[in-house]
Amino acid sequence: MTVWKQLAVRLQATLDRLRWGLGDLRRVLSERGFWPANSSMVIAADGQRWRVTGQRLRKQAGQRKAVGVLVPESECLWGTVELPSMPAKALGGAVQEALWRVSPLPPDQILSAWRVEPAPGDGWTVQWAMCRRNASERMIAQHGLRDGAAVFLPRQGQALAVRGRAWQSAVKRQRWLDAAGLTLLAVVLIALSLPALMPLVLKRQAVVRAVQHVNLLVPQAAPLRQNMDDLRRQADIAQDLRKSVALDLPLASVVDGLSAALPGDTWLDRIEISGNEIRITGLTSNATDLIAHLSRQPGFAEVRATAANVRDGTLSKERFAFEMRWRSEGAKP
Repeated sequence: MTVWKQLAVRLQATLDRLRWGLGDLRRVLSERGFWPANSSMVIAADGQRWRVTGQRLRKQAGQRKAVGVLVPESECLWGTVELPSMPAKALGGAVQEALWRVSPLPPDQILSAWRVEPAPGDGWTVQWAMCRRNASERMIAQHGLRDGAAVFLPRQGQALAVRGRAWQSAVKRQRWLDAAGLTLLAVVLIALSLPALMPLVLKRQAVVRAVQHVNLLVPQAAPLRQNMDDLRRQADIAQDLRKSVALDLPLASVVDGLSAALPGDTWLDRIEISGNEIRITGLTSNATDLIAHLSRQPGFAEVRATAANVRDGTLSKERFAFEMRWRSEGAKP
């Protein structure tokens, strides 16, 4: 057997066991009244009426009409048989063949019922029961039931249905009940989940409405956005102008300050102003004294020479080049 075939066989076995587990869970719930189930009213040999739900037997008071018979346990033969691993759809034929081998009577003289469950390892365990056909027919005639009525074989508070036409009809009715139960369960789950989902639905609707509102406002806000951009650009220009005005030195004040600070034997060849930085060049009788004199003036700060002082022998003066920083009015020296 190839690997793929082995995987297919294992998958089929797993699905069969899962299907059996769901069916057995439904049976347990039905017997306890937690799942809709097809119940059958049956009558025993002593006239006592019983209700069969799933495999559970319960006494029923009253004289309700019975649809089947309950063969006495003393008339039944019970046993178990182990079957190898096989698909669930092949179990019917395998069980019939096994029952024919263990039956003390010919197959046409017995009625059989069985219940299959997975074995602990591999394969299936079958719990079977059988009775004589004439015993069930005699009970059906005794109680005036129609031919083909349901027949149940009891044991220790449980009963297995003989697999005939009545059993097939009961299986079909149970499928309809299962579909109705699943539909009802789905409706209940939806109803219970609505309160939890409603806030999410409302939030989503609010978001959708907000997006729609924004989409409507975007075309209307386009001209305003353009105006806002223009105002923002103008504000930036105004801010730059304010900064420039704050940084630019008052030229007249600088010239007046230099005129007042420079001694009479000093004259300037060049004045350069960049921001609050001032650069001057010229001639003076003593550059060292001049730099000390300018440093003491309240309007100038950080006075320093940018080049070596050169003596001009023709004019008997020193050529200088100074840099300094202009102080605002009222600044301390």
